[in-house]
Amino acid sequence: MNWIQKIIEDKADEFCHARFLKYGIGAHPGPRAKLRFTSNRITFKGDLGFEEIFLRGYLEGAPEGNHKVSGKVVTYEDRKAEFQKIQMPLTWKESGGKRATTFKADVKGNIPQVHIEELVNMTGPTTFLLLSMSPKSGGKPWKITIKTSFPKARTSDDEEDEKDPKFVKGALDRSDESMEFVVSEILSDFRDFVTEDVKKAYLHQDIVIEDIEIPKEKGRSFAELRKMAKKKGKLIRRLDVDGEEHEKEYSFFV
Repeated sequence: MNWIQKIIEDKADEFCHARFLKYGIGAHPGPRAKLRFTSNRITFKGDLGFEEIFLRGYLEGAPEGNHKVSGKVVTYEDRKAEFQKIQMPLTWKESGGKRATTFKADVKGNIPQVHIEELVNMTGPTTFLLLSMSPKSGGKPWKITIKTSFPKARTSDDEEDEKDPKFVKGALDRSDESMEFVVSEILSDFRDFVTEDVKKAYLHQDIVIEDIEIPKEKGRSFAELRKMAKKKGKLIRRLDVDGEEHEKEYSFFV
């Protein structure tokens, strides 16, 4: 279950907590997802926050065999020992300075799908899989492209900011399995509006932080307390499906 679905189902955990660390008091534009449906494919575009969801969707239905893979694994924890357990040659580079220490490893080559799945299963609250891939056999329409550098934070959702999301994009075969994945993982609360003849769906999300509870623990640095702070607020989801607007709202404490 992805972090957004956990908020919807009131099952927030450490993955959700990590996603909300960057938000302060107030309203913030959350990650968007744009979907187009044709008779034989589902094309998608998404902001940071949707990349792992679409990556799992790709792996669930893509042709078996080797895939052409390129990109990076980025983590804010030293997990080199953990990643050594999987069959993926990763060479890590560490960087620090004024910002948090970051560990990065390049990924490139023709890699068996089973090993890619092992890598994806190594995800964590502060681990990001910035991978682009397509079947080595050229099986269309399967493709996913994820940027390897993080975008600047969006500050508004006004007209100037209405360009398509572009951190992750690609295409899936429009099979029953792919449609079910998209609906259950991205549009579960709007399922009734995603009919067989749907052509376009554009999901906007707003994250509203109403209160921040900072723990009172002596001996902790401000940075540590900030990471531990609990945030109370609302996730507002707005879906435009073929020109019809629908909205849902969920409270959270993470």
